[in-house]
Amino acid sequence: MRKTTYILSAAAIMVCLSSCDKDLWDFSDKNEGAYVSQECSPISTTLSQDESFSEWVNVLEFSELYSTLNSLYDANASSVKFTMFAPTNSAMSNFYSAMGVAGIEELGKTFAQALVRTMTCAEDSIEFSEKFTSKVNIYQITSVAGETLDVSVDKGETGYKLNDAVHFSYDHIACSNGFIYTAEGVVNPLIETVWDKLNATTSSSIMISAIKETGYDKMLNTIADTAVVLGSFKYTYHYYTLLNVPDAVFHKAGINSTSDLKNAIAQRNNAAGMSLEALLKQYVEYHILDAKYSMNDLAEMNGDDTIAISSKTLAPNQIYMVTRHYTGDSITTDEGKTAVYVSYFNQNDITGQTFNTSASDVLAKNGYLHELTGWMPVYEPAQTTVVWDLADYSQVRQAAGIHYRPEEVESSETKIDITKLDCFTVEVPNGRGNSNYTELCYVTCKSNLKDCLYHDRVVLNMGYLGSVTMKSPTLVKGSYRVTVNMAYLTEQSIMRTSSGCKGGLLKILVDLPEGFDATTDDETLYNKALVAPYTEITKSLPGVYEGTLYEEISFDKTASHTFKFIIMDPAASTSSKVYLQFDTIVFTPIEE
Repeated sequence: MRKTTYILSAAAIMVCLSSCDKDLWDFSDKNEGAYVSQECSPISTTLSQDESFSEWVNVLEFSELYSTLNSLYDANASSVKFTMFAPTNSAMSNFYSAMGVAGIEELGKTFAQALVRTMTCAEDSIEFSEKFTSKVNIYQITSVAGETLDVSVDKGETGYKLNDAVHFSYDHIACSNGFIYTAEGVVNPLIETVWDKLNATTSSSIMISAIKETGYDKMLNTIADTAVVLGSFKYTYHYYTLLNVPDAVFHKAGINSTSDLKNAIAQRNNAAGMSLEALLKQYVEYHILDAKYSMNDLAEMNGDDTIAISSKTLAPNQIYMVTRHYTGDSITTDEGKTAVYVSYFNQNDITGQTFNTSASDVLAKNGYLHELTGWMPVYEPAQTTVVWDLADYSQVRQAAGIHYRPEEVESSETKIDITKLDCFTVEVPNGRGNSNYTELCYVTCKSNLKDCLYHDRVVLNMGYLGSVTMKSPTLVKGSYRVTVNMAYLTEQSIMRTSSGCKGGLLKILVDLPEGFDATTDDETLYNKALVAPYTEITKSLPGVYEGTLYEEISFDKTASHTFKFIIMDPAASTSSKVYLQFDTIVFTPIEE
C-alpha cells in the first residue's frame, strides 16, 4: 500500500477540513432530497423551522455547512449521526457583542466553519441523561473541530454546561440524523495555533526569533498530519505546550537578542563542546513539551510529594524539576476549602522561576502557551524519586482519548489496545493465554484497584518469551533502587502462589544495542534482572502491591533508558490467568 503524507499548517488544515474531508464534511447539493425521513426532518431543516434559531441557521448557511448537517449519509454511503449544540438568537447576539461585530459575516467564512464544527459532534446522537452517575460528574466529548469539550451537570438548573461556561438544555430535539440541544451560549472556536498565540504577544521577540532560527515555528504552527490512503483521508492531530520567556525576563538576565541568548547559554555550561546553534536548538526544545498540558497538569505530584522530575520536554535526555509550595492561603469551593499551591521550575537554578499566571493557560488549537518568570536555561537537577507511569506517552493519551486517566474509578473497565503504538516494540513469539486483554493493553480501573495512580494501568499479556520494549523517563545519573507497583486480581492467585506457573517470571534488560543476539551476546552487560514480583504479594485481596525489580542499578549519564521486559513464565502462553499488570515503576535514589 502506498501512503502519501502531508504536513498541514493552521491555514492548510482549515482548507483541508472544509474541502477535502470526504468522510464527513463534503456533501454536494446533488444529494439534496435524498435524506427524507418519515419520523422527523434532519437537523438544518428542523432548525430553520424554529424562529428562535434563525441566526444560527444564518451561520450554517454562511459557513456552507447547512447541507452537511442535513445529510443522513457520508460520501461512502455510511449513515451519520450528529449531536449539535444550537445557540439561540439571544446567545448569538451576546456572542457578537462580546466579539465586537454585528454578525457572522464580519468574522469570515473560515471562522464560521470552525464555530459550527466546535458546536457539533459527529460520533453519535448523545443522550446525556444516560452518561452521568453518582461517580461521573464530567463527561468528555470531541467536537468535529477536534477539540475536547467537558460536559457537566449545571447545578441548580435543569440542564448541562459545556466547558463549565455554556448552559444547554436537558431535553433534546430528535432529528432524523441526530440530536439538537438548545445552547444559551457559544464555545469560542480555537483557530489559532500555539505559534499564532505566541506571535499575538507584543513582548516575545527574542523567543520568536530563537524558534524561527531553529525551525520549530513550523511544528508549532502544525495542527495535524493527514495521510491519503486509497483516496481516504486520515488525520493525526498534534499537540504541544510552549513555555514562553518574554523579552522583559530575558532583559533582566542581560539578554537582549538571540545572539546574547546563545552566548549566555554557552557561558553557563558547554562541556560537550556544542556549537552555539546546537545550544540554541537545545534551549528551544527544552521549552517545548510533547503534548497539551495545562498549568495544573505540569504541577501534578505523586501523592504528598512536593518535588517531581519531568522529561516531557522535547530536548533529548534533558529534564526539569517542579517544586510545589503551599502559599498559606486557601480558596472555597463547592466541596470545601482547597489549598493553593504555586509551582516553581528548576528553583535551585533560578529562584522564583514560575508561571506568570495572567499570561499562562492560553489554549490554542494545537496546545497550550504558558509564560515563565525566569528564562529557564537547560539545567540538571540533583537526583530525586522518579515515578514512571507506563501509560504516560502522548500516543497512549491520544489512543485512549476521553478514557485516559479517569478522575474516578469506573463501574467497568475500559480496555484499549496499544500494542501497535510506535512508543512500544512488542514481540509475541509463542502466542498468549486466552485472557480478556490484548498483548499490550491500556486499562482503566474499577474500585478494587482504586489505588492505581490515575486509575489506570498497562497490562502485559505477550505469552512466554513475549516482550515489550519502551523508553523510561530521563533519569539523573546515579544509583537507584527500582520497584514496581502492580495491580493484582484474585484470578491471578496462581501467580502469587506459583501454582502451576513461575509466578509471572520476568527478565529485564536495559539499553540493549541494535543487533543484540541473546544466543551469543552476554546479557549481564545490560543490567540483567530475573524477578517474579507477583510472588512478593502476601495478601489474597485484590489491590496494588509493590515488588522489587532492582535492589540497585546505576547509570553513568543523565539520559532516558530503553527497558526490555521479557516474560519467562511458560504458563503465560497457556493460562488466561498469567499476565502482568503494571501501574508505575519507581526509581528511588540511593545515597552514596
